[in-house]
Amino acid sequence: MHRPRLLICKGICLTIFLALPAYTFAQANPAADPSPTGGAHFIKALVIDERLSALRQEADLHAPVLKRLRIGRTVYITSSKSAKSDFYRVAVTRRTRGWIHQQALALPGRNGEDGRVMQVIEEASDGVDRIALCQLFLQRFSHSRYGPRALLLLAEEAEGAAASLTRHAQRRLQTLAERKHGATIEDYYLNDPGLDRYSRLRVAFRFDASQTRYAYDGKAYREILRRYPQSAEAEIARRRLENLESHLASEK
Repeated sequence: MHRPRLLICKGICLTIFLALPAYTFAQANPAADPSPTGGAHFIKALVIDERLSALRQEADLHAPVLKRLRIGRTVYITSSKSAKSDFYRVAVTRRTRGWIHQQALALPGRNGEDGRVMQVIEEASDGVDRIALCQLFLQRFSHSRYGPRALLLLAEEAEGAAASLTRHAQRRLQTLAERKHGATIEDYYLNDPGLDRYSRLRVAFRFDASQTRYAYDGKAYREILRRYPQSAEAEIARRRLENLESHLASEK
C-alpha cells in the first residue's frame, strides 16, 4: 500500500543528493554565477595574466594547449583546484573546456583580489595589456581603494604610448606631402593603424600639428580629479593635465 509513496520519497532524496555538490560549491563562493550552459552554478572568473593563460587539455604544464585566452576573457570555474596542481578546470564556451593556471585568473568576489590584480598591473610589461588591465580593474573592482592608482597608471601608460606612436607614425608617413588627395596631415595621423588597438580600449589621442606628434587627451587624469579629488594621485593628475592642456592649447 505504501510502496509507491516510499519510491517517490527515495527519488526526491536522490535528486537532492545529486544536486547538492553543485549547490554547495556555488554557495561557498560569492562570485558564483550561472554557467554558460545554463545548468549548475559555477564560479565566474576573469583572465588577468596572459603569460599564464594557456587553456590546456589536462592539469599539467606539459599538456597540449587548446588556446590562449586574452585579458578580460570570462571563464567559469567548474571545480575547485586540485591539491596536486595549480590548475582550475574551466568552461570557456558551451563546448570548450580545459585547465588553466590559477594565477591567470581573478575572482572579483574574493577578498584581497583587487590587490593581487593591482600587482599584475604593476608588473605588466606590455603597454596595451597594462591599459586593458587598468580598465578591467576599474570595471570589476570599482569600489577598491586602488582605483586612483589604476587610473594614474592608465594615464601614464597612454602618455608614454603617445611618444612611441608618434615615432612609428613619423616613419610611416615621412614622405607625406602637406596635402594629398584632399586629406590633411592630421587626417593621415589620426587614421594611422597604430592607433587602432588604443581606440578599441577607448584611449584617445589628439594631434599636435605644430610639432607633428600625438598627445594623450588626458581623460583618465580628469577622471581622477572627478572621482578622487582628495587622493594623493589627484595632485599628480592635476599637474600632468595642466601640462597636457597647455601643449594642446598652443596648437590652436
